[in-house]
Amino acid sequence: MLQSLSRIALPPLLLLAALTAYRFVSGALAPQSPGQVAAPRNEPAVIAPTYDEPRLCTDKQLAEVLDRVKPPASPVNTNNLVHALRLWGKDADFGDPKIPSGKEMLGYFLDDAIFQKWAGKETPALFFQGEDGIQPRIFDDGGKYRPTSSYHPDDLLATLAETGTPLDTPMHLRGSDAKVGDLLDDSMRRFYLDRLEFEWSTISYIRYLYPLKQWRNKYGERISVDGLIKELMEKAPEAGPCDGLHRLEAMVLLYRVDEAVQASGQKSALSKNDRRNMLGYMKRVSELLVAAQSPEGFWTRQWSKGTPPTEIKQEPDATSNTAAKPKADPKAKTAAMHDKLLVTGHQLEWLALAPEQVQPPRENIVRAGQWITRTLLEIDQKELTETYGPYSHAARALCLWRNVEPMEAWGKGRK
Repeated sequence: MLQSLSRIALPPLLLLAALTAYRFVSGALAPQSPGQVAAPRNEPAVIAPTYDEPRLCTDKQLAEVLDRVKPPASPVNTNNLVHALRLWGKDADFGDPKIPSGKEMLGYFLDDAIFQKWAGKETPALFFQGEDGIQPRIFDDGGKYRPTSSYHPDDLLATLAETGTPLDTPMHLRGSDAKVGDLLDDSMRRFYLDRLEFEWSTISYIRYLYPLKQWRNKYGERISVDGLIKELMEKAPEAGPCDGLHRLEAMVLLYRVDEAVQASGQKSALSKNDRRNMLGYMKRVSELLVAAQSPEGFWTRQWSKGTPPTEIKQEPDATSNTAAKPKADPKAKTAAMHDKLLVTGHQLEWLALAPEQVQPPRENIVRAGQWITRTLLEIDQKELTETYGPYSHAARALCLWRNVEPMEAWGKGRK
């Protein structure tokens, strides 16, 4: 009789125990409300370059390059100001009221009054109160106000992180107030893996949250460091914005921030296998770059094929007895130059932060830097200004490889 009763009572007891365990585990990773996840620090992680290679450009050349990529004030474009703040930093001051200072550029993202000063009072606010918290107005919404929108998911948050903006920094919005931490909370709630663009979100989490190992989004999905690493490493090298180069930026940041975490005595959220795989991935990319570099020093969008770019020659005119001279296409030439500067600048940026063991031979870095220097000094100023975003990456790469702050380099060259 007792044995019979135990057989009847045991399954419910097991079920109760299982439900209790489930509630305990799922409760620890339940979808968070804004502010529920405690960031491990208020200040974002700052990763400094470790190299100084003067063969890329002289002090005078670097100052001349920087003088050509001062922040463009008109027409107002949020993406341009993102790149300008990222290049020049929040302490930049050019002594010219027509050129936004670092304080003004940072204020553009933190204070709606400053945003309206530059974008116009009729322009919709850059941030609004959404169902999950503070959200930026996005580029995909379209309309005539698209130039003042956020261009990539979480690009504004990543820029605030990169410029050292603490999470408790006030945000004065149109009709309400918030903090940068509220922007991060909203991002965490809405983030999901396998999103089309996740690079800037990942960069933000690395700088603000690492070594936090995991959390759940508003859909109840678990977001973990392991999942982010998988997203970074399992796609084709060229996949993603700017031909995959922001994924490499995120990867090298994660590796470097983890080094800093371990050096401070905190527990790493990465396994030894994670770190080994990341180094292996970056090393393979480096080897592709060596194989794909042009004799002049640049890389193109075909860099991941591991073969040098080839010029397409125009066939002679078949209707003529003499070979016709190839007709130059100005638009094609400009587009090709744009791609070269975009890719080469981005490559040198992540390499400037990468550990020595994944670096290509230094001669490849020097050739790429010298090509960037020549090109930025020779390119038409109108073209440079109109394509400010990608070209600012190239200028920033030179500063990183010279291990100097842009304002310092610009001021030194003007003396």
